[in-house]
Amino acid sequence: MIKFFVPLISFLALTGCDGLKNRILIKNDSALICSVMTVTVCDSTWTIHSMAPGEQWESTVVYTRDDHFQVLVEMDDGQTLEGHFGYVTHGITGDLVEISFTGDSISFSQSISSY
Repeated sequence: MIKFFVPLISFLALTGCDGLKNRILIKNDSALICSVMTVTVCDSTWTIHSMAPGEQWESTVVYTRDDHFQVLVEMDDGQTLEGHFGYVTHGITGDLVEISFTGDSISFSQSISSY
């Protein structure tokens, strides 16, 4: 029994619990200020105001049910971008979602590492 716990404790000591969190990283890759950006998944909604060009924002999320990401971006010049991306399942851990936007498109990537 001890042989099992030693590697597990060593792994957690080296990686911490961050490997078990689901993270969302949002980047403004445009040349414009993003007036408002809203990201929704499961029972979580984030609204970011006045995101400067090159700025990044990060948060963690717990997936409480099967769902997808809804993204709405309102740029400073009045342009609106909207999209539905990815898929999550209740209980996923270690997921990294990256959302970035330019003046005319939203990029989305998702790396689910465990279920």
